[in-house]
Amino acid sequence: MVTAAQVLATASFLEGRWAQTFPQYGAERRGAPVIAYVRWDSQPIATRNKVYAPDVVMVLDWNLFKMSNPLADLKSGGTAIINCPALESQLSSIHLEGDWSLFTIDATTIAHELYGKTTIPITNIIVLGAYCAANRDVSVESICKALVEFFPEHKLEVNRKAARMGFENLRGSS
Repeated sequence: MVTAAQVLATASFLEGRWAQTFPQYGAERRGAPVIAYVRWDSQPIATRNKVYAPDVVMVLDWNLFKMSNPLADLKSGGTAIINCPALESQLSSIHLEGDWSLFTIDATTIAHELYGKTTIPITNIIVLGAYCAANRDVSVESICKALVEFFPEHKLEVNRKAARMGFENLRGSS
């Protein structure tokens, strides 16, 4: 999620905005839940604190719902984008009520297709593409341009494809 936040902030910067990003770590071990914040504005940003009521929440790992409700602080009128491999059967198992739009994507299956099967699926760039489809405030083209700052040349094309597949495979809105 930290890399996804950095890519999103960079893409926003490429579109002419001021941007900042910062992570918040839980337990200090690989695979532990991580929260990453991104802010952007047309003016310089003086605020440096945590985002208490985000406009958008992206959940890369469905298992977070077993530990907490990552959507609890989502602003009224906001957007939730959830990597939800099993669709409605999983959605009905959690409390998803709120005055916000809900989008899902099966980023796990796409990640396995693009990157191969891994213990922890690489869903971050796919979910960023989905974000671009849901909000339209940052273009998927800018995400693809920003990737140059974060990935070596030999990994750029697969990550660009991941962003585009995320954009094309976003599901639903409520």
